[in-house]
Amino acid sequence: MATLAQYIAFHTLIDTGNFTETGLKLNLTQSSISHTISNLEAELGLSLIIRNRNNIVLTSEGKIVYEHISKILQQQQQLETTVANLKNLIGGTLSVGILPSVSLVLLPKVLAYFEQHHPDLQIRLMEGDYDQIEEWLHNGVVDIGFLVQPNSKHLVFDAIFNDELVCIMAQEHPLAKEERLSLEQLQDERWIMPKRTIDRDVSRILAKHKIHPNVVYELSVDQVILTMVNENLGISVVPNSLLLHAPSNLIRKKFYQAYIRQVGIAHKHSIHLSPGALKFVEISKYFASFLQN
Repeated sequence: MATLAQYIAFHTLIDTGNFTETGLKLNLTQSSISHTISNLEAELGLSLIIRNRNNIVLTSEGKIVYEHISKILQQQQQLETTVANLKNLIGGTLSVGILPSVSLVLLPKVLAYFEQHHPDLQIRLMEGDYDQIEEWLHNGVVDIGFLVQPNSKHLVFDAIFNDELVCIMAQEHPLAKEERLSLEQLQDERWIMPKRTIDRDVSRILAKHKIHPNVVYELSVDQVILTMVNENLGISVVPNSLLLHAPSNLIRKKFYQAYIRQVGIAHKHSIHLSPGALKFVEISKYFASFLQN
């Protein structure tokens, strides 16, 4: 008997028109999608698609099946919504501690999703630094909070995405010609640093390598750091995801040794997450996946 997963794979394939994009959307390999479609055809005893080099073409039988599957998936979504509403699963208030960098690159899409799909859930945001968010979690001020590993052993940490640290500089900076960099090359540079309470990652890496940067400016607003670096007032090291809205002419350089920070959502060991909180984690992971493509 055909499965819902097969229906979703087939419907997504027709919508996207190719196996690669379908795999990306469903977080599956191209071969896995192809295998799923073949199994669906075998299950139904019908040929549904014609595989061309550049696109996917529905057979006459495939067009009819696609129409029925579209209706099934719509009904499935309606059923899930109805059940959730009957159980009142996602509602009430969810308090979330957020880091400035995460709020810039991830939160807008997550919040837009909840406003559209779960308007009964009121999300209260509290922006803070690492120490503040950990304290809020321990004291029950927020239900969940964005943090970066390592964090308190008393918290449950659910990884959301990996974020590589990169060096940024103005176009006219001498190091802009380099393909990659080492931290040692930055020893004597003018540094524009995020405040340590806002972002510990760079300070931790520099301390580990015994690098003592010449910090000329220390700021708490990420966009100001990007702007000042773009004006050639110094260099900085920032998470790659932060550069989503960076000036187009800003130069970014990877390091020979990759430095990765793991961003996640944490909560206290002693609490069970509400359905709303679990959905928040799920949707955050979904949108975060696009940051790494």
